[in-house]
Order: sequence, then structure tokens, then C-alpha cells
Amino acid sequence: MNSNQILAALVQVDGIDAAVCVGRDGFVIDAVAGAGADVDAIGAMVSTGLGSAESVGKELGVGALTQAMMEYDNGVIVMTAIGQDAILAVVAANTASLGNVRLQVKKRKKELEQVL
Repeated sequence: MNSNQILAALVQVDGIDAAVCVGRDGFVIDAVAGAGADVDAIGAMVSTGLGSAESVGKELGVGALTQAMMEYDNGVIVMTAIGQDAILAVVAANTASLGNVRLQVKKRKKELEQVL
């Protein structure tokens, strides 16, 4: 299974609208998203957001970041590091089952680590 197939499987999960794998530099490695999604913008913002979240954990002494979730009025973004060089970000509807979204991200993270 390649990265595009893994991301496509994530988008098949009820409520997930986009799955983007991005490098730490903000450039998109691979993405699967519905029409109208600006995956380049998602990539740039996610790399900055995850870096900030990792810094917070380090400064507060709570350890390494395993997963970050941000809830907005019209959706949820779940992010996790893929090794040292990449990030997985998932955009989901606010009606999605957050537990299932988080579980699927954790599951697919391991698969992406094997192919990237």
C-alpha cells in the first residue's frame, strides 16, 4: 500500500473530508481531498501549527506530542508527526465521531511510517 492509498482509506472514514501528508517544510507530500480543498494551504498551516504544539509540550515538560486536535465552528483538524520529517493532517466535519477519527489517524500513522 502506498501513501495515496493510505490517505484515500482515511477519507473513506465517515466525516473525514481531507487527509494530507506534509513535510516539516510545509510542502505537500501527498493528499486526498474533496473538490475545493486547498491542500497546499493546509500543508503550510499544519506544519506551523504542529511545530508550535510541539514547542508547548517541550516547554511545559509534558513530553513529546503524539497527536494534536483543534476544534473549530465548522470542523476539526487532527495532526500527528510521521517520523521526524512529515506530518499527517486530517480535516473532518464537526459531526464526525472524534474518537473514531483519532483512532483512524493513529492506525494510519503506523502505515505511513512504513511507506515514507
